[in-house]
Amino acid sequence: MFEEESIDGQTVEGVHFQDIPLRGKEFSRCVFRFCDFTTADLGGSEFADCRFEGCNFSNTALSGARILDPTFDGCKLAGLAFYRLDQLVFGFVARECKIVNCNFSDIKAKKSVVVKCSITDSDFANADFQSADFGGTEFSGCVFHQVDLKKADFSEARGYEINPQTNDVRRAVFSLPHAVGLLCGLDIKLKD
Repeated sequence: MFEEESIDGQTVEGVHFQDIPLRGKEFSRCVFRFCDFTTADLGGSEFADCRFEGCNFSNTALSGARILDPTFDGCKLAGLAFYRLDQLVFGFVARECKIVNCNFSDIKAKKSVVVKCSITDSDFANADFQSADFGGTEFSGCVFHQVDLKKADFSEARGYEINPQTNDVRRAVFSLPHAVGLLCGLDIKLKD
């Protein structure tokens, strides 16, 4: 299957991509189920409107790759540098994913959907997540600095620390009691 340069509408199951060269390959509307992209090099490849279900993207090299409108369901995304993608905009859907130590710095991800995920030790500095949906997502140790979060939805999200003085949170939606994460960096003390 991977000898072809362009693959459209195929379902790929249980493939380990670590040693499969993907440079120059184009995947359109494909579904990847339980595939392992750990340490794979996606440079020079393109994935357009593809769905990834239960896949592992640990330390996957994204430099020079194009990933357009992907959907990640129940995937592990670890150690990924999304800012190295060969595109300016990275709109995506992630549901019930474990996202660890990823770098979203400087990407434009307007209207992305990141719901019921666990995001740990990830960097969102200078990113654009306007109108993004983070509903029900658990954050831990994440950096939000100079992030555009206008109209973003953090309903039922928790664990975030977002300083409204250094991030644009105008018309964003937050839930109590988790909205206390907006008080970080304000040099105040809270009492019960």
